[in-house]
Amino acid sequence: MTVSRGAGRFLRENSLGLAFLLGFLLTLLGQLIAGRAEMNNDLVSAQLPPVGYLAYATSSDFAVDVTENWQSEYLQNTCNA
Repeated sequence: MTVSRGAGRFLRENSLGLAFLLGFLLTLLGQLIAGRAEMNNDLVSAQLPPVGYLAYATSSDFAVDVTENWQSEYLQNTCNA
């Protein structure tokens, strides 16, 4: 009984942070899916074998795409402020 109350209290006290974490993870998942599809289209047109999700997620292409996206959002928000 104490465990469920503790979990409920944790969720209630941290709901905003957990919601932002969920949004962040869903954004990364969307970036992963879209980026992998684009990369595989480029690879297939170059007659190379497509890559899987894990290979793309650990590639520098994924890291570059994510950081470029965050950089453009940051710069857009700071320049308009």
